[in-house]
Amino acid sequence: MHHTSFGKDISQLDVVLVEQSKPTQAILRGILGTLKLGRVRVYDSPKEALPMLISDPPDMVLSGWEMKPVSGFQLLKLMRSGRVPELINVPLVFITAYGTRALVTRAMEAGAHHLLVTPISSASLKKSIESICKDRRQFVRNRDGGFVIDGTAKRLEQNEAKFATLNKAREYQKRESAIPRPDSSARPKPVKTSRPAHETDENEPLSLKDLEIGNVSPADQFSQNPYLPRRETK
Repeated sequence: MHHTSFGKDISQLDVVLVEQSKPTQAILRGILGTLKLGRVRVYDSPKEALPMLISDPPDMVLSGWEMKPVSGFQLLKLMRSGRVPELINVPLVFITAYGTRALVTRAMEAGAHHLLVTPISSASLKKSIESICKDRRQFVRNRDGGFVIDGTAKRLEQNEAKFATLNKAREYQKRESAIPRPDSSARPKPVKTSRPAHETDENEPLSLKDLEIGNVSPADQFSQNPYLPRRETK
């Protein structure tokens, strides 16, 4: 089954925001106000939001992760469990200050569409919402009888393979940088010879540039994930 936002214009969407932190809630409420959505409802907790979610299901839910006594992750698990048919196919986007790979993987495996890392801009949130409206992936049952987004497992496996390659490259560079180099002043400098740009000397250590991986910043531990929109910088 397609999710409830599929094929809709952003101006038609009924969006529910569930966020316990009042400062974060105020910021997100202000951002949502600039997007000209069809309807925005705001609740302080999953416990407060749940009765209204069931009686009047929205097109999309934006939720914080860490809330008490019920967390945003528990809300998502309930929505995808199948015990509340009205909420099975409502897309959920987590908004959190923690964007680790482990957290992203856990959210995607449980059936979240996106995870955005604060601080976020109006443009990045709009881009995320619009991309969900165009997302054709359907919900399918998993082995536990709950529902997940079709193809999620395969994409996560591809991500893990990509991260493994990056980690190997980093470890190789660390080992190479730890090897002491002879004093270049004690020997004559080699004569430079021209060669095609794509060729490298077999005696030279490979770098990330040679492997066509590019420089990787700590923030890329989560921004390489295809489910996770890249956070815009101010």
